[in-house]
Amino acid sequence: MKPSSHALHLPRVIVLASGKGGVGKSTLVRSLAAHWLSVGQTPAIVDADPQASIVSLHDAEGLMAKVTVVADPEVETIKSTIGDLAARHSIVLVDTAGFRNQTTIMACISADTVVIPLKPAAEDAREALAMLDLINELNATPERTRAPIDARLVMTMVTPGTLIARQVRKELEKGGYPILETDVMQRVAFPELSMRGLAPSIVDPDGSAARNIAAVATELGKSGSTNRVVQAA
Repeated sequence: MKPSSHALHLPRVIVLASGKGGVGKSTLVRSLAAHWLSVGQTPAIVDADPQASIVSLHDAEGLMAKVTVVADPEVETIKSTIGDLAARHSIVLVDTAGFRNQTTIMACISADTVVIPLKPAAEDAREALAMLDLINELNATPERTRAPIDARLVMTMVTPGTLIARQVRKELEKGGYPILETDVMQRVAFPELSMRGLAPSIVDPDGSAARNIAAVATELGKSGSTNRVVQAA
């Protein structure tokens, strides 16, 4: 029997979405999947990005072979693909395009939680808040009014102690936006392992990068039972 994600207070479907590319969505999807696999969950990934970076690097016979990876960038089928996987896996992670398209919107409609990665930069913050606005719009639809989508911002590629990272976090927290306390740090392990379709929790489970992802996953677990989206200014 597969572990129950609801018993662990984990969101069943987590969609990573952003209005711009280069913020680390694919790396974070793969890293979270590897973490949850390492703790006994049965994660699946939907690669809804037309670039298919996760699918193209996935080794079905390698260290992450137990993670089911399915490519589906099509707006007509993405919801059914997510639903089919959610019926068989404890957690489904969805990687979306580096721009807003209809497939991303349909994936968000199917989500329990939407995670919005942003680098510590003004442009990224604006795009993240625009994505929060979209989640608010979706939560106003009949399909989601009774079960609103939870949304969480997470800063990625953060260099410790930098002024810009502190400033962006301060502004987002001051505005009451739902940003995770844990940042995804700028560590060499993430891009190096991503090039091989791997992730820290599988290759070096005791390393700093794996601990970083575990902290992100723990926060998402704590937020899985809440459904709060703050209106973007």
